[in-house]
Amino acid sequence: MKLQKSKGFTLIELLVVIAIIGILASIVLVSFPGATKKARDSRIISAIGQARVVMTYINANDGDYDAFDCDHTEMDSLCKEIDNNYGTDTKDDKIPEPVIATNAASGATAACIYSPLNVKGTYWYCGDSTGIAGFTTTDPGGTGYCVDGTTAVCPSVTS
Repeated sequence: MKLQKSKGFTLIELLVVIAIIGILASIVLVSFPGATKKARDSRIISAIGQARVVMTYINANDGDYDAFDCDHTEMDSLCKEIDNNYGTDTKDDKIPEPVIATNAASGATAACIYSPLNVKGTYWYCGDSTGIAGFTTTDPGGTGYCVDGTTAVCPSVTS
């Protein structure tokens, strides 16, 4: 009599494959939060870049930066974009929305916008009306910078 050979995988082979898939999945899941934070920071940087275009548009039309704030029609969606991509971690003391500043209440001749970033720790991304835009470790809300009320410029930045 001839024995019929069965075809298929053994239980051991299936368990080894499942174990390998589990190990690979755990490696991916560990690196996923970092990638998510980097993606959020990219969206913040993009929104600030677009806000600088709106800043230039407002100045070209009005001759000043008085209307440059989150209530402006073109700025509303950009401010929401920055807000949605930062400040979601309630454990940390994070600023939940972008900071926009002009150098005077009326007839502002300079403006800037900045937001803290998720990945780089104590880094901000800042853009101002002088053409400066980039990362900084100096808080743009400090004296002599964005919210000073007289200068409205970013601190020294790196690209």
